Amino acid sequence: MYTTVEDFQTSIDINIYEGERSHVEGNTQLGEFVISGIERAKRDTAKVEVCFEIDTNGILKVSARDKVTMVENSVVIENAKGRLSSDEVDAMVAEAEKFAAEDKAFTEKLAARSSVEKLAYDLLELGQECEIEKLCDKAKEVRQWLDEVSITGTTVEYNAKRTEMESLMKK
Repeated sequence: MYTTVEDFQTSIDINIYEGERSHVEGNTQLGEFVISGIERAKRDTAKVEVCFEIDTNGILKVSARDKVTMVENSVVIENAKGRLSSDEVDAMVAEAEKFAAEDKAFTEKLAARSSVEKLAYDLLELGQECEIEKLCDKAKEVRQWLDEVSITGTTVEYNAKRTEMESLMKK
């Protein structure tokens, strides 16, 4: 299942990768497509089902369908130039095993950042609903900080920001 990352987003880019690493930089992109006309809703609300089908000839079909509007799109990826050989796949598996701890740390960092982004978004909504200016200000401050650190923040920094916001919400 895919969802949106912004309010009222009407399309999602679907990127297809081949590889064993947990983040795209360590894998090979096979294709991409866009599904447009999805439900206009708050972020994380839309539900787009993505299905991967591979036949006996190694032809991969990737399709996406919005669960509300039923709009769909797909792409077919054949054994075209750029696909990995069996030896290259074996090498990628070995590389993934070699970098497993690094990939796990990267995934944890992304999860922590995502958690902070979601909490800042929720804090802003709560502040606006309840007309509590200090919640809105903190949410805006954290969102600006997230923009400044981009992906360079650490898991510890992200967790500290989340704890800071959670404690403010309890007051």
